[in-house]
Amino acid sequence: MKIKQFIKSLNNTEIGKGGTHECYVLVSKKVPNIENIFDTNNLKPRFFNLKNGGFINNVHITDGGEFRINGLGDFYRYNNVNAGDEILFERRDTIDSTEFYIDLNIKSNIITFQKNSKGFEVLNIDRLTTKMSGRKYELKGFFNGNFQDIKIEFKESSRKRSDSPEMTDFYDIIVSDKNILNEFKSNDFLVLEELPNQTTLKKVVVWQKYEFQL
Repeated sequence: MKIKQFIKSLNNTEIGKGGTHECYVLVSKKVPNIENIFDTNNLKPRFFNLKNGGFINNVHITDGGEFRINGLGDFYRYNNVNAGDEILFERRDTIDSTEFYIDLNIKSNIITFQKNSKGFEVLNIDRLTTKMSGRKYELKGFFNGNFQDIKIEFKESSRKRSDSPEMTDFYDIIVSDKNILNEFKSNDFLVLEELPNQTTLKKVVVWQKYEFQL
């Protein structure tokens, strides 16, 4: 059996919270050979739902400049998906058949940030607001392998672009008294993961693609 997987960390636009209300996965142009999973004969695949059981039949693929996996609204809503959660698409090929699978890795212990030139946008803001005192959240955790003081502090409300219809709140992330905004590229994702025995602030690998044989 040959297995091919594509894994993506979801953002607010993809889960319908970015103003467009569309629900999809956008595949970066940097992903190599995505057509090896979704070829021209499999643009409306039937997915085995590994998260909830049953099948998903309304997914369809479009490639009109952007490669999108569409029709995921019901799946997202049923599982209460948030930015930072990971979605898995898997193709299994045998001599006799091709089957598709879909799954979710719900990450309920993370706060997700996306870099903008004006600061960090918090993509699941409800998780941060419950922890803030005043307009900041101070804690200790690991960053770049070192245990350090971390402060997340409201910076400003501003439009992402001049034509943006709504204002966005931006935050500073300060580690050991240093603002780390310039250490990251535009649209980079960071997560603050708070587990019972360890807190870590780290950059997220937005997508992963694997191929292997069983």
